[in-house]
Amino acid sequence: MGNRRISAAAVGAVLLAASVWPALHFSSGRVRRWRRGAGLARRAGRLGVRVFGQGNPVLVLLPGIAASEAYFGAAYDRLGEIATVVVIDPLGFGSSMDAGVSTDSFALEEHLAAITGALSALDLDGRPLHVAGHSMGASLAIQWAAASDGDIRTVVAFDAPLYRTRAETDERVRHLGWFEALLSTGALAHTVCAWMCRHRSAASVLAVALNPTMPAAIARDGVKHTWFSYIQSFEALVAADTWTGAVTSLSGRGVPLLLVDGEVDPVPVPGRALALSAEFAGVTARTHRGGHGLPLASPGWCSDLLYRQITAA
Repeated sequence: MGNRRISAAAVGAVLLAASVWPALHFSSGRVRRWRRGAGLARRAGRLGVRVFGQGNPVLVLLPGIAASEAYFGAAYDRLGEIATVVVIDPLGFGSSMDAGVSTDSFALEEHLAAITGALSALDLDGRPLHVAGHSMGASLAIQWAAASDGDIRTVVAFDAPLYRTRAETDERVRHLGWFEALLSTGALAHTVCAWMCRHRSAASVLAVALNPTMPAAIARDGVKHTWFSYIQSFEALVAADTWTGAVTSLSGRGVPLLLVDGEVDPVPVPGRALALSAEFAGVTARTHRGGHGLPLASPGWCSDLLYRQITAA
Protein backbone atom coordinates (compact mmCIF):
# COMPACT_ATOMS: atom_id res chain seq x y z
CA MET A 1 0.00 0.00 0.00
CA GLY A 2 2.86 2.36 0.88
CA ASN A 3 4.55 1.81 -2.49
CA ARG A 4 1.26 2.42 -4.29
CA ARG A 5 0.84 5.72 -2.47
CA ILE A 6 4.38 6.75 -3.38
CA SER A 7 3.80 5.78 -7.01
CA ALA A 8 0.54 7.70 -7.14
CA ALA A 9 2.23 10.75 -5.62
CA ALA A 10 5.06 10.53 -8.15
CA VAL A 11 2.63 10.25 -11.06
CA GLY A 12 0.67 13.18 -9.69
CA ALA A 13 3.82 15.29 -9.40
CA VAL A 14 4.79 14.49 -13.00
CA LEU A 15 1.31 15.34 -14.27
CA LEU A 16 1.29 18.58 -12.30
CA ALA A 17 4.69 19.57 -13.69
CA ALA A 18 3.58 18.66 -17.20
CA SER A 19 0.59 20.97 -16.88
CA VAL A 20 2.34 23.83 -15.08
CA TRP A 21 5.37 24.09 -17.42
CA PRO A 22 3.38 24.93 -20.61
CA ALA A 23 1.28 27.44 -18.69
CA LEU A 24 4.36 29.21 -17.35
CA HIS A 25 6.21 28.99 -20.65
CA PHE A 26 3.57 30.29 -23.03
CA SER A 27 2.42 33.05 -20.67
CA SER A 28 6.00 34.33 -20.22
CA GLY A 29 6.61 37.76 -21.72
CA ARG A 30 10.22 36.81 -22.46
CA VAL A 31 9.05 33.80 -24.47
CA ARG A 32 6.35 35.72 -26.34
CA ARG A 33 8.68 38.56 -27.29
CA TRP A 34 11.63 36.46 -28.42
CA ARG A 35 12.32 35.12 -31.92
CA ARG A 36 15.62 34.07 -33.44
CA GLY A 37 17.59 37.00 -34.77
CA ALA A 38 18.76 37.64 -38.32
CA GLY A 39 22.05 36.45 -39.75
CA LEU A 40 23.85 33.13 -39.92
CA ALA A 41 26.08 31.80 -37.19
CA ARG A 42 29.69 31.37 -38.23
CA ARG A 43 33.21 31.19 -36.86
CA ALA A 44 35.46 34.27 -36.77
CA GLY A 45 38.88 33.61 -35.34
CA ARG A 46 38.40 31.81 -32.01
CA LEU A 47 34.80 32.90 -31.55
CA GLY A 48 31.34 31.98 -32.75
CA VAL A 49 29.52 35.01 -34.12
CA ARG A 50 26.30 36.00 -35.88
CA VAL A 51 26.56 38.89 -38.36
CA PHE A 52 23.80 40.88 -40.05
CA GLY A 53 23.18 44.37 -41.41
CA GLN A 54 24.83 46.60 -43.98
CA GLY A 55 25.52 49.85 -42.13
CA ASN A 56 29.05 51.27 -42.02
CA PRO A 57 29.45 51.50 -38.23
CA VAL A 58 29.92 48.21 -36.42
CA LEU A 59 27.82 47.28 -33.39
CA VAL A 60 29.24 44.52 -31.19
CA LEU A 61 26.74 42.78 -28.88
CA LEU A 62 28.02 40.62 -26.00
CA PRO A 63 25.70 38.36 -23.95
CA GLY A 64 26.27 37.56 -20.29
CA ILE A 65 27.82 34.58 -18.56
CA ALA A 66 26.34 31.20 -19.57
CA ALA A 67 24.42 32.88 -22.40
CA SER A 68 24.87 32.96 -26.17
CA GLU A 69 24.23 35.12 -29.22
CA ALA A 70 20.63 33.89 -29.19
CA TYR A 71 19.99 36.24 -26.25
CA PHE A 72 19.76 39.17 -28.69
CA GLY A 73 16.81 38.03 -30.77
CA ALA A 74 14.76 39.43 -33.64
CA ALA A 75 13.90 42.67 -31.80
CA TYR A 76 17.49 43.74 -32.52
CA ASP A 77 17.28 43.05 -36.27
CA ARG A 78 16.34 46.67 -37.02
CA LEU A 79 19.81 47.73 -35.87
CA GLY A 80 21.05 46.18 -39.11
CA GLU A 81 19.47 49.14 -40.92
CA ILE A 82 22.12 51.48 -39.50
CA ALA A 83 25.05 49.20 -38.59
CA THR A 84 26.80 45.94 -39.29
CA VAL A 85 25.86 43.99 -36.18
CA VAL A 86 28.19 41.33 -34.77
CA VAL A 87 26.67 39.27 -31.95
CA ILE A 88 29.50 37.39 -30.25
CA ASP A 89 29.58 34.32 -28.05
CA PRO A 90 32.31 35.22 -25.53
CA LEU A 91 35.31 32.94 -25.29
CA GLY A 92 34.33 29.60 -23.72
CA PHE A 93 30.55 30.01 -24.07
CA GLY A 94 27.89 29.03 -26.60
CA SER A 95 29.39 28.34 -30.01
CA SER A 96 32.72 29.64 -28.70
CA MET A 97 32.89 26.73 -26.25
CA ASP A 98 35.89 24.48 -26.70
CA ALA A 99 36.28 21.80 -24.06
CA GLY A 100 39.79 21.04 -25.29
CA VAL A 101 41.38 24.39 -24.43
CA SER A 102 43.85 24.65 -21.56
CA THR A 103 42.59 25.74 -18.15
CA ASP A 104 44.40 29.09 -18.28
CA SER A 105 42.69 30.33 -21.43
CA PHE A 106 39.97 32.54 -19.94
CA ALA A 107 41.87 35.42 -18.42
CA LEU A 108 40.73 38.96 -19.21
CA GLU A 109 43.49 39.40 -21.79
CA GLU A 110 42.35 36.26 -23.63
CA HIS A 111 38.75 37.49 -23.79
CA LEU A 112 39.84 40.88 -25.13
CA ALA A 113 42.21 39.42 -27.72
CA ALA A 114 39.55 36.97 -28.94
CA ILE A 115 37.08 39.80 -29.68
CA THR A 116 39.73 41.84 -31.47
CA GLY A 117 40.70 38.76 -33.49
CA ALA A 118 37.10 38.04 -34.44
CA LEU A 119 36.54 41.55 -35.82
CA SER A 120 39.82 41.33 -37.71
CA ALA A 121 38.83 37.96 -39.20
CA LEU A 122 35.56 39.55 -40.36
CA ASP A 123 37.52 42.46 -41.87
CA LEU A 124 35.51 44.91 -39.76
CA ASP A 125 38.31 46.60 -37.85
CA GLY A 126 38.93 50.19 -38.90
CA ARG A 127 35.25 51.16 -38.91
CA PRO A 128 33.47 53.24 -36.24
CA LEU A 129 32.62 50.90 -33.36
CA HIS A 130 29.71 50.75 -30.92
CA VAL A 131 29.82 48.15 -28.16
CA ALA A 132 27.02 46.88 -25.90
CA GLY A 133 26.81 43.98 -23.48
CA HIS A 134 24.68 42.43 -20.79
CA SER A 135 25.84 41.42 -17.29
CA MET A 136 29.28 39.80 -17.65
CA GLY A 137 29.13 40.89 -21.28
CA ALA A 138 28.62 44.48 -20.07
CA SER A 139 31.84 44.30 -18.07
CA LEU A 140 33.56 42.75 -21.09
CA ALA A 141 32.20 45.50 -23.36
CA ILE A 142 33.57 48.25 -21.10
CA GLN A 143 36.99 46.66 -20.81
CA TRP A 144 37.34 45.70 -24.46
CA ALA A 145 36.37 49.21 -25.57
CA ALA A 146 38.92 50.72 -23.19
CA ALA A 147 41.67 48.38 -24.40
CA SER A 148 40.85 48.78 -28.10
CA ASP A 149 42.76 51.24 -30.27
CA GLY A 150 39.79 51.35 -32.65
CA ASP A 151 37.35 54.19 -33.26
CA ILE A 152 35.03 53.54 -30.31
CA ARG A 153 31.97 55.80 -30.49
CA THR A 154 29.70 54.52 -27.67
CA VAL A 155 29.55 51.83 -25.00
CA VAL A 156 26.25 50.61 -23.49
CA ALA A 157 26.33 48.35 -20.42
CA PHE A 158 23.09 46.62 -19.40
CA ASP A 159 22.94 45.31 -15.81
CA ALA A 160 26.70 45.59 -15.33
CA PRO A 161 28.23 43.81 -12.27
CA LEU A 162 30.68 46.56 -11.29
CA TYR A 163 32.13 45.30 -7.99
CA ARG A 164 35.09 46.76 -6.11
CA THR A 165 35.66 43.95 -3.59
CA ARG A 166 35.09 40.21 -3.25
CA ALA A 167 32.70 40.94 -0.40
CA GLU A 168 30.55 43.01 -2.75
CA THR A 169 30.59 40.20 -5.30
CA ASP A 170 29.45 37.62 -2.75
CA GLU A 171 26.76 39.92 -1.41
CA ARG A 172 25.23 40.63 -4.81
CA VAL A 173 25.33 36.96 -5.87
CA ARG A 174 23.42 36.10 -2.70
CA HIS A 175 20.74 38.57 -3.74
CA LEU A 176 20.08 36.49 -6.85
CA GLY A 177 18.49 33.78 -4.69
CA TRP A 178 19.65 30.67 -2.86
CA PHE A 179 19.71 28.44 -5.96
CA GLU A 180 21.79 30.82 -8.07
CA ALA A 181 24.13 31.57 -5.18
CA LEU A 182 24.60 27.86 -4.54
CA LEU A 183 25.58 27.16 -8.14
CA SER A 184 27.70 30.24 -8.78
CA THR A 185 30.96 29.04 -7.20
CA GLY A 186 32.19 26.28 -4.92
CA ALA A 187 32.27 22.48 -4.80
CA LEU A 188 28.59 21.92 -5.66
CA ALA A 189 28.83 24.21 -8.68
CA HIS A 190 31.93 22.33 -9.84
CA THR A 191 30.15 18.97 -9.43
CA VAL A 192 27.08 20.14 -11.34
CA CYS A 193 29.21 21.58 -14.13
CA ALA A 194 31.26 18.38 -14.38
CA TRP A 195 28.05 16.32 -14.72
CA MET A 196 26.76 18.76 -17.33
CA CYS A 197 29.93 18.38 -19.40
CA ARG A 198 29.57 14.59 -19.38
CA HIS A 199 25.84 14.67 -20.17
CA ARG A 200 25.38 17.87 -22.16
CA SER A 201 22.31 16.68 -24.10
CA ALA A 202 20.52 15.68 -20.92
CA ALA A 203 21.66 18.91 -19.26
CA SER A 204 20.15 20.97 -22.08
CA VAL A 205 16.80 19.22 -21.62
CA LEU A 206 17.00 19.78 -17.87
CA ALA A 207 17.85 23.44 -18.39
CA VAL A 208 14.70 23.92 -20.46
CA ALA A 209 12.61 22.09 -17.85
CA LEU A 210 13.98 24.22 -15.00
CA ASN A 211 13.50 27.51 -16.84
CA PRO A 212 9.91 27.51 -18.14
CA THR A 213 9.78 31.31 -18.49
CA MET A 214 12.91 31.36 -20.68
CA PRO A 215 12.90 30.80 -24.47
CA ALA A 216 13.94 27.17 -24.93
CA ALA A 217 16.80 27.96 -27.32
CA ILE A 218 18.36 30.34 -24.79
CA ALA A 219 17.94 27.86 -21.93
CA ARG A 220 19.59 25.11 -24.00
CA ASP A 221 22.57 27.32 -24.80
CA GLY A 222 23.01 28.01 -21.10
CA VAL A 223 24.79 24.67 -20.65
CA LYS A 224 27.34 25.30 -23.40
CA HIS A 225 30.38 26.06 -21.31
CA THR A 226 32.91 24.24 -19.16
CA TRP A 227 33.77 24.65 -15.50
CA PHE A 228 37.02 26.38 -16.40
CA SER A 229 35.44 28.81 -18.85
CA TYR A 230 32.70 29.61 -16.34
CA ILE A 231 34.72 30.05 -13.14
CA GLN A 232 37.71 31.78 -14.70
CA SER A 233 35.52 34.17 -16.67
CA PHE A 234 33.51 34.86 -13.50
CA GLU A 235 36.69 35.64 -11.58
CA ALA A 236 38.17 37.80 -14.37
CA LEU A 237 35.08 39.72 -15.46
CA VAL A 238 32.67 39.70 -12.52
CA ALA A 239 34.52 39.24 -9.24
CA ALA A 240 37.64 41.28 -10.06
CA ASP A 241 37.81 45.08 -10.04
CA THR A 242 39.37 45.31 -13.48
CA TRP A 243 36.73 47.74 -14.71
CA THR A 244 37.62 50.93 -12.77
CA GLY A 245 40.66 51.66 -14.89
CA ALA A 246 38.63 50.96 -18.03
CA VAL A 247 35.95 53.49 -17.05
CA THR A 248 38.69 56.03 -16.30
CA SER A 249 40.25 55.38 -19.70
CA LEU A 250 36.98 55.74 -21.61
CA SER A 251 36.19 58.97 -19.80
CA GLY A 252 39.64 60.36 -20.58
CA ARG A 253 39.19 59.51 -24.27
CA GLY A 254 35.76 61.13 -24.39
CA VAL A 255 33.93 57.87 -25.17
CA PRO A 256 30.32 57.98 -23.89
CA LEU A 257 29.44 55.14 -21.49
CA LEU A 258 25.79 54.48 -20.73
CA LEU A 259 25.06 52.29 -17.68
CA VAL A 260 21.51 50.87 -17.78
CA ASP A 261 20.16 48.92 -14.80
CA GLY A 262 16.80 47.32 -14.07
CA GLU A 263 14.91 49.13 -11.34
CA VAL A 264 14.68 45.93 -9.28
CA ASP A 265 17.89 44.30 -10.50
CA PRO A 266 19.70 42.63 -7.57
CA VAL A 267 23.02 42.32 -9.39
CA PRO A 268 24.39 45.90 -9.65
CA VAL A 269 25.51 47.61 -6.44
CA PRO A 270 22.74 50.10 -5.54
CA GLY A 271 23.74 53.63 -6.47
CA ARG A 272 27.01 52.66 -8.14
CA ALA A 273 26.04 53.68 -11.68
CA LEU A 274 24.75 57.03 -10.44
CA ALA A 275 27.95 57.60 -8.44
CA LEU A 276 30.07 56.82 -11.50
CA SER A 277 28.06 59.26 -13.60
CA ALA A 278 28.83 61.98 -11.05
CA GLU A 279 32.52 61.06 -10.91
CA PHE A 280 33.35 60.59 -14.59
CA ALA A 281 32.68 62.82 -17.57
CA GLY A 282 30.82 60.96 -20.29
CA VAL A 283 29.24 58.37 -17.97
CA THR A 284 25.43 58.38 -17.87
CA ALA A 285 23.21 56.25 -15.62
CA ARG A 286 19.69 55.13 -16.50
CA THR A 287 17.17 52.70 -15.12
CA HIS A 288 14.30 50.83 -16.71
CA ARG A 289 11.51 48.80 -15.18
CA GLY A 290 12.49 45.19 -14.62
CA GLY A 291 15.21 43.08 -13.09
CA HIS A 292 18.39 41.42 -14.30
CA GLY A 293 17.89 40.60 -17.95
CA LEU A 294 16.73 43.82 -19.60
CA PRO A 295 17.84 42.91 -23.17
CA LEU A 296 15.62 39.81 -23.03
CA ALA A 297 12.74 41.12 -20.92
CA SER A 298 12.50 44.52 -22.70
CA PRO A 299 14.08 43.90 -26.11
CA GLY A 300 12.14 46.58 -27.95
CA TRP A 301 13.11 49.27 -25.45
CA CYS A 302 16.77 48.18 -25.43
CA SER A 303 16.88 48.01 -29.22
CA ASP A 304 15.41 51.52 -29.50
CA LEU A 305 17.97 52.81 -27.02
CA LEU A 306 20.84 51.32 -29.04
CA TYR A 307 19.36 52.69 -32.26
CA ARG A 308 19.34 56.20 -30.80
CA GLN A 309 22.87 55.85 -29.43
CA ILE A 310 24.25 54.85 -32.82
CA THR A 311 22.42 57.47 -34.85
CA ALA A 312 23.35 60.24 -32.38
CA ALA A 313 27.08 59.43 -32.38
